[in-house]
Amino acid sequence: MYLSFIRIPSTDSSPPHPTPRRSNLDGLCLRALGGERAKIRNIFGNVYSGAIGKSIVASSWHGHDFVRAYVKPRDAHSPLQEEERQIYREAVRTWNSLCDRQKELYRRFAEKMSGYNLFVQRFIDNVRAGRNPEVPVLLSYRTVDGAPILGGDLVIRARSRTLFADGLDDGKGVIALTHADAPYTFVLRKGAHEETVRTIDDLLETDIPTSLESSALDIRLVLTVPTPEQTSRRQP
Repeated sequence: MYLSFIRIPSTDSSPPHPTPRRSNLDGLCLRALGGERAKIRNIFGNVYSGAIGKSIVASSWHGHDFVRAYVKPRDAHSPLQEEERQIYREAVRTWNSLCDRQKELYRRFAEKMSGYNLFVQRFIDNVRAGRNPEVPVLLSYRTVDGAPILGGDLVIRARSRTLFADGLDDGKGVIALTHADAPYTFVLRKGAHEETVRTIDDLLETDIPTSLESSALDIRLVLTVPTPEQTSRRQP
């Protein structure tokens, strides 16, 4: 396939070079005239981009095609890049150590990305800022007498978004919350009726255990720290 070079007049007022200079790069002959640029097209008018041999690169910027000298990429094994990779590996390792409820929390918050990507993004941002990486706090709930409440639900919302809507048929369960996403609204629901029973503005300053009660709905829950068996149990 033949290549031709279209010269584009420049606004540079300096006089042109009196004699064209030719250089041969891997079989391509480039003509460099003073005050002119070359853009690379084939006979069909298609524009080439990318590396041409080992000395020149064809590219485009804001609709303008141009060629430039090849610049060797930065060292892919620099100390800074190795540090970035280590942070990323630690973020992935931490994600894999989370229980299902903790991962579910990030899936609820994620917008236009996966819960995994949201967690990794936050993890890296916190480390770069010199803060401790974020890990959701696990809390368990149970009915006061341990009995199930058929038709009852515990609903937890943040930023007008429902994070969890757990049925109370088992009378107990586990949730996961992050300090950064507070405040959280705790709602008890039975049938078509619901009541807001608690708002937590600062998760780290909340006394645990704490009660979640609705006399009108006849629901009484205790929010506390989960047992090891609860935190290790996988949920669908």
